[in-house]
Amino acid sequence: MRAGHDRIYFGKWRKMTATTLDIRRAYHQIERHLKAIGEVLETKDRPAARRDLGKAFEALAAGDPDAESSDALRFLDHALSYGHNAIDDLLHGEGLPPHDPMEFAKWYDAVEVPFKEEW
Repeated sequence: MRAGHDRIYFGKWRKMTATTLDIRRAYHQIERHLKAIGEVLETKDRPAARRDLGKAFEALAAGDPDAESSDALRFLDHALSYGHNAIDDLLHGEGLPPHDPMEFAKWYDAVEVPFKEEW
């Protein structure tokens, strides 16, 4: 789940040069990622993770690129953030430390955190 999150987090859709296709692709990647988290949650009793996943799906629906919302990118970013919170909730429940994507930035040729100052 962490690697899936990171692939999306450092994806083309978060760059200023992102195309409409990059954004649509990210929408579907986030959707699949959230569904995968949901599958894991089916076997766990983690109310905080379920709450965060619900918020992630709400943000994803608001960020549908086909709806042509001017805030679609912001909502997609929020959906991914809530998904990240759900992953951290699961890790915490297993006694593991939270996930920090920046620890893996070197694997994604990331220079800076996308959207860091904008939202």
